[in-house]
Amino acid sequence: MILLFLSTFVVAVFGGFITGDELSGTNTGVATTFAKVGGNVEIKFPQGANYRRVIINQADPALNGPQIYRVCNGKNKKTCGFWENAQTKKKVPSGTTTYNKTKKALIIKKMKKSDFGLYTTGNGQIFRTVEESPATGK
Repeated sequence: MILLFLSTFVVAVFGGFITGDELSGTNTGVATTFAKVGGNVEIKFPQGANYRRVIINQADPALNGPQIYRVCNGKNKKTCGFWENAQTKKKVPSGTTTYNKTKKALIIKKMKKSDFGLYTTGNGQIFRTVEESPATGK
């Protein structure tokens, strides 16, 4: 039941069909990157004007759902450089996010718990998941 809800939710956000395997990162069509809270992550994406993500399973329900990041271009100073809840239009807590043209990657420094989720390009054609690294027992 929850899996069906999540698939339907992501379909509504990105306009494409996504299976539960893609949400969990087990489908070979969606690359998964592992990171630690407080660490840095590079998400390989082509250059674009904006990127989107869906965050789920956060303790604070306000952090769950679709979010958008607009890359700064000199003309959009008031609306760029931060993650915004796509429904409420409010900023959401996140690590420092930038796009590195040389590495062709979305870079998130000092990852927060609220940064783990399903990421996509602005046009919704490429998906990546970012999951918290499993505990090492140390």
